[in-house]
Amino acid sequence: MPRVAWSVRSPLPYALTAVIFILVVASNHNQQSNLGDDRAHSTTPPAPWSAKDRTATNYAEAKEGKLAKEWSSFPYDPTDSLAYRNHLELTTSPPAQITHDEHLGFSNIYVLSLPHRTDRRDDMLKLASALGITITFIDAAVKDEPFFQWIAERVAETRKERVALMAKTRRVKPSKLGGLGIGSVWVSQGQDTSGRVPFPPMLDDRFPSGNWLTHLEEFHSEGRMDELAPSTPEVNITELLWDHREWLPLRQVDEGVMSTFWGHTRVLKAIVENEDESALVLEDDVDMEWDIERMWSRMRRKLPVDWDTVHLGSCWGFEMQQPAYLHPLLHKATSPKCLHGWAVSKKGAARLLSLLNNPWSAYATAVDVAVPSFIADRLLKSFSVEPPIIIQRKDGPSDLKTGSGTKWRGLLRDSTFERIWTDEGLEVKEDVWDPKNLDPGTKLRFQCIDGKGKG
Repeated sequence: MPRVAWSVRSPLPYALTAVIFILVVASNHNQQSNLGDDRAHSTTPPAPWSAKDRTATNYAEAKEGKLAKEWSSFPYDPTDSLAYRNHLELTTSPPAQITHDEHLGFSNIYVLSLPHRTDRRDDMLKLASALGITITFIDAAVKDEPFFQWIAERVAETRKERVALMAKTRRVKPSKLGGLGIGSVWVSQGQDTSGRVPFPPMLDDRFPSGNWLTHLEEFHSEGRMDELAPSTPEVNITELLWDHREWLPLRQVDEGVMSTFWGHTRVLKAIVENEDESALVLEDDVDMEWDIERMWSRMRRKLPVDWDTVHLGSCWGFEMQQPAYLHPLLHKATSPKCLHGWAVSKKGAARLLSLLNNPWSAYATAVDVAVPSFIADRLLKSFSVEPPIIIQRKDGPSDLKTGSGTKWRGLLRDSTFERIWTDEGLEVKEDVWDPKNLDPGTKLRFQCIDGKGKG
């Protein structure tokens, strides 16, 4: 067969070249179309999008770090304005921020509540359901239980011994000692003002276990609390423990103060017995930020490993006097009163239980005076969240005091209960700005910032 000789004048080579060019262009176009379809419909990670190298196609290699300097896994999608934000959320958030935990990162969430207050328990279960969390109720004791009168009699006895020792050590008259505020003489750990002279071990022949506090705990463990009765049914706790050096009647010890002190020691005991690494302790009338899990996950990462307590909700404190501690809302604690929402570490629970169950000081003041006193004396490594992310609702009568307690309530950015009420079709009233009737928390924070606050 004769060989065909190509001539530059022949039209055949030009035609063949044109056909090849068209086929190449069409092939490239189909590849780009298929790539777009893959991005739109594939459930596997998208093809890479790199400003420096758009030829890499092995996503697995990139995720292994082989192209770490040049790689970006961001899927280019001009139709989705949130694509890059969602990409960053998934690739740069710490695991605790994008993975839900039913205990918000704690070992347990405990709610201190009276068993007969089913209305409050129902509300807390609604809150738990809305946030997708699991809570455990710890039974509080009704303030009229006779064993509180028995405790009051023991506290009155102990106070007399304590005052005698402190007056002698400090060289003052016994009548000069008293007061129920933070730093009260009733909760100080030493006989002298510096706390360097400890109280002697308390031993009482009436109690085989050692002293009245160990006797109390022993009877509780054995389910014999009904055997702890006062010497007379007419014991009036407030009159028996009245502190004449305390100017604020609200601070006087009564059966409600006793009940709250008892309840919080029950929670701390549960934390120790369950060997929880940490726990969130709530009272049963709280509201909290809708985004609390995300907020707490950020703050938790900033805490030192040896923290004892973090007060996510508090009142009447001056926490903003302290600089922010590695997070805008986190501060070293100064005097966080109220214990409606606080976190306790394993170490902190053991330490607190030891301090609160000291027979020389137990039940002599309110528990939310004792705890900030320990913080002020640097016996605990504690932090506060300010403004708080857990507040009291103040939407019903208190089980401890007449009315609904003090005016302190606090404000949330995004209330979980307001979302619940809206979903139930209930009216949610908007707060109205009234400079003559400000929330005490707002005024107190202003005083701190303005330099007018007093510790």
